[in-house]
Amino acid sequence: MKILPLSLALACLATPTALTATELQAQKDVIAFNVGVAVEVDAAGKPIKVDAQGDLPESIRAYVEKRVASWQYLPAQVAGVPQSAITYVAVKACAVPVGEGYRLGLDFAGNGPRTAADRKLVPPMYPRLARQRGTEAEFVLILGVEVDGHAVIDQIERADISGRAGATEFEPLLRQWVKSVRFDPEQVAGKPVRGRVRMPVEFNLSGFGNEEASREELQVKAKTSRECQIASGGSEMKPVALQPVVTVTPTPAS
Repeated sequence: MKILPLSLALACLATPTALTATELQAQKDVIAFNVGVAVEVDAAGKPIKVDAQGDLPESIRAYVEKRVASWQYLPAQVAGVPQSAITYVAVKACAVPVGEGYRLGLDFAGNGPRTAADRKLVPPMYPRLARQRGTEAEFVLILGVEVDGHAVIDQIERADISGRAGATEFEPLLRQWVKSVRFDPEQVAGKPVRGRVRMPVEFNLSGFGNEEASREELQVKAKTSRECQIASGGSEMKPVALQPVVTVTPTPAS
């Protein structure tokens, strides 16, 4: 844990609600955000380069990188020989008000391929007929991430559709959407390798066109979730890697 001055902690953090520093100080809001960290390890699993992504205040970036560098890494082997590797670590972070500042906590949220340049995924368009008729759906996709960063649907692990009207629109739309998604694949011995990620995709009319309600919901979750005892993040659509080439074992903060 680390306590940061209020002005510094609020400088560049992505908050669930668009509030000013004065409003945040008055309301004592929890600030939940996510950080992607590119980690290069040698064949012995020692981090030799740790780079936190995004526009972060320097002290927060340094703290995140130091914590991630303190974790243990076990890279892949080729023909039984350990190799150097590059993986992308997802970190959930939570800043909890303490006095005039914030206490910062981090939590490991997985590693593997990442979306290209760690950009947020733009969700697929809601199928027209399904939206008009109130049909909702939840999918879990297993994506194959090719070495050039393109993705393909290897498997539709789950498909829950609430109605019939427009139900057949979802799968073709998803397959077309996945063609536009790009990833940064992990690397082993300097070469990109194919990976797999599990991707949840939800078509829910309750949040459609109501961004303010969605932000308020994220703020409530950030304040009440168990994870925010040490760290928390928004309920964004994020891929989760299956069998990443580097095994990460987080160590407790000192």
